[in-house]
Amino acid sequence: MLRVTPLSGSRWSEEGQALEPDCTLIEFSDCRILCNLGALPPKEELPPHDCVLITDSTLQSLGALPMYRGTAPIYATFPTVKMGQMTLYDHHAALSMDGVRPPFTLEELDAAISAVICIKYSQSIHIGNLSITAQRAGHVVGGAFYTFQRVIDETVVLFTATYNMARELHLDSSTLLKQSKPDALITRPGGIAFRQCHLLTKGRRPLLPSLMASQAERELVESVLAVLRRDGNVLLPADASGRVIELILILQQHWEKQRLGETYNLVWLGPLVPNTAEFARCQLEWMSDRQGHAFDTQQSHPLRLNAVHFFTSAAQLQSFMERNNNPTCVVASGLTLDHGPSRDVFLLWADNPDNAVIFTDSSQCYLRHQKELTSTTSSMPIEEDDGERTSPWTAAGQLMSAWTQAKREGREMDDSIKVDVRVPQRSPLTGEELKRFLESEEQARIMAQKEEEKRAMLREVELAKGQLRLGDDEPEVKAVSNVSTASRPKKKSRFDSTLFLKFSKPLHLTFDLQEDVAGIGQPDSVPKYGIGESIGRSGEIIEDDYGIAVQPERFIDIVAGVDPLKFAGSSGRIGDDVARRGFGYGVESKRSSAKVSEEEDNDGADDVDEQALEAADLSEGSGIIRGRNGRAPTKVTAVSRKIEVLAEVSFVPLEGRVDAQAARQSVRALQPRQVIVLGGPATTQEIPGYLVDEVSLLAEATMTFASGDTNVETPSDGETTEVHVGHAAYAVRLVDTPYLLPEEREVCEEPPGPVEFKETKLGSCTVSKLKLAATGQKVALDGSFVLAPRVDQISDDSPSLYLSEGEILLTDLRAELIAQGMKADYKTMKGHSQLVVNGGILVRKEQQSGKLHVEGPLCEDFYRVRGIVCSQFVVL
Repeated sequence: MLRVTPLSGSRWSEEGQALEPDCTLIEFSDCRILCNLGALPPKEELPPHDCVLITDSTLQSLGALPMYRGTAPIYATFPTVKMGQMTLYDHHAALSMDGVRPPFTLEELDAAISAVICIKYSQSIHIGNLSITAQRAGHVVGGAFYTFQRVIDETVVLFTATYNMARELHLDSSTLLKQSKPDALITRPGGIAFRQCHLLTKGRRPLLPSLMASQAERELVESVLAVLRRDGNVLLPADASGRVIELILILQQHWEKQRLGETYNLVWLGPLVPNTAEFARCQLEWMSDRQGHAFDTQQSHPLRLNAVHFFTSAAQLQSFMERNNNPTCVVASGLTLDHGPSRDVFLLWADNPDNAVIFTDSSQCYLRHQKELTSTTSSMPIEEDDGERTSPWTAAGQLMSAWTQAKREGREMDDSIKVDVRVPQRSPLTGEELKRFLESEEQARIMAQKEEEKRAMLREVELAKGQLRLGDDEPEVKAVSNVSTASRPKKKSRFDSTLFLKFSKPLHLTFDLQEDVAGIGQPDSVPKYGIGESIGRSGEIIEDDYGIAVQPERFIDIVAGVDPLKFAGSSGRIGDDVARRGFGYGVESKRSSAKVSEEEDNDGADDVDEQALEAADLSEGSGIIRGRNGRAPTKVTAVSRKIEVLAEVSFVPLEGRVDAQAARQSVRALQPRQVIVLGGPATTQEIPGYLVDEVSLLAEATMTFASGDTNVETPSDGETTEVHVGHAAYAVRLVDTPYLLPEEREVCEEPPGPVEFKETKLGSCTVSKLKLAATGQKVALDGSFVLAPRVDQISDDSPSLYLSEGEILLTDLRAELIAQGMKADYKTMKGHSQLVVNGGILVRKEQQSGKLHVEGPLCEDFYRVRGIVCSQFVVL
């Protein structure tokens, strides 16, 4: 029995919003698998599950991963972990810089990422008697669809969240069509993420016909160059680390081929752009073959991106454009245009009709949930403009809705449209908020002072131990760290170790050598007794390769030009969090080599320090900037404002997902026995005549080419779908002995009861055709089913069971050994066939007599294999 329960992301919407965060529970072969953590159910109550699978690095698949509180193992491919980490960092930075509290903290994010178990393509994971394998899905780097195979009868179930059958610049096509005929397929409809793009024109034709990957790339480049030639700027909203790589490679290739670097600027803007580019360069083995071939044949890296300028904030971009007046094409992170650098650039360029906003991914053009609106009401005032309330759609969703409406009506888009955009606004912190903030700061200061006193006391204790030369066998006193970790409680000793003085080393007739070592950032004198005998415990003081203790806060970052000593002494937040992550919060970097004068460099360093301090304060998620240099604390809020957009708006689909027609062709090629289409039933809702429901179309198309016993289900969120899968092969035990040998049947009377016998010939064996009913009762000893004769009247169309004397097949024994977690290789030799189990145990079968022999060393594997053989076959 296969049970599929969509928890989120499978509710069809009449408004035509984009894809919602995905979370689906699959129950198969006594295993409960949670696929994706894009969103958690209300109150974060997840159903019981055995493991979690992440398909790709988008927010739809792992947006709620840091909020996961379960203990089940989490599996994902290596690029999904690394690129997903960049996606979550970017999402946290975009929200916190606008004063919006992110749903998770950076500590929770790091803990969640470290808990994910990395897997490879074609690597099998065994959960119970179920084998799970990740296969290439295309779409993004590391994207995977999963194959669930029951080891007992080799029943195969495929789960495909988002896949792409087209070959692209940085990714090969999906290997979905290379799979054998599955017993069940769990899939999603193809097409563009924004469902309003599935509209029909007046002639009942699709609004956007399917384009090949090369045609979409050509259309994108032509659209960008058409704007740049009229001295306009182009904004391409993109995600943080997914489809943005394909977009950058397309533009980079054209910029280098046409030598456009001196005429037009190509910019990649995002708080974590350098990190994302570096991660992408290290993952060529997960990309297409052409990227690997280019790396092997040319001198430079195929992802070197020489024509691309990297910037981490809109302020850097604006400063660059003041020095360079060439038209600029900016690929900025932030698909919603509500937060992040793309929103900042959009506010700067929206009022110029020569500029353009080109969407290539519509997955974030969604309708904001009521939960999100209510949770951000306190930090995002809802304003009215001309009697109209704030739109519940994201800014990108509003622009895409206007574009699709114009396309559907067969007209040009209006020259001026009004869009509600969230704009960050700063105001002094006053009233009760200021009082609570000051109280919390005072409590934090007191706690930090107590921690410092504890550390000072422990340092004195360590110094005293070093002077007394106490041994390492004494119970070690550990300093209290900021991050609490759960450790196993130690047994309490019955002796009081403080009553005795223990020496770790014998006292020789030598003089003690005390030397003074001056380390950078450490006190001038560090007493040491003997060569290599340090007073402090190992790991307490950071040392360089030569054993000299250093303090990293005393060094200046040559990349960012920041002196950590100015701000790391008070709270340590910059040194511990932001500096460790490479300043992923829009801090403008200044290289130390670009100094003009000492006074000018100091001013620039102070500006950078101020920005770093503000970024550190906002990264806490409270939306409050601490008061410094006589300034009062500042509150940052995101206010919705209506702006007039004069820039050109267009859409070129480069989402990397299979289109609607190719999705139906893929299902036709796979020929699954059962199909489950996630997306929600549209039969209970009234669909507008101009909107196409891809879920119903895929289900209807599946029914047309499927066999008569194929079932197609379309569950919605919260609905459980049950389908029967398997090959109807069971280990059974018969209540009576209905099968008789030919010589026994001559002297045996026909047994009474409703059991019917029909002799037939199957090859050289004489079999009896029985009509029985399975009671479904399992025997506790061997787990087999009980078959008993039917009590009621047997109809002619009832299924029959065939039993045969037959012979022992090593292939059946091999399946049982694999199910027990052992490796078995089948080989055919002259006069016999054999199984080599775990490389040391031999199960040999003679061809003439059919006898089995178990050979090998007397070890644990030998007795396990012999026990399995004896449990499967009767020794006569």
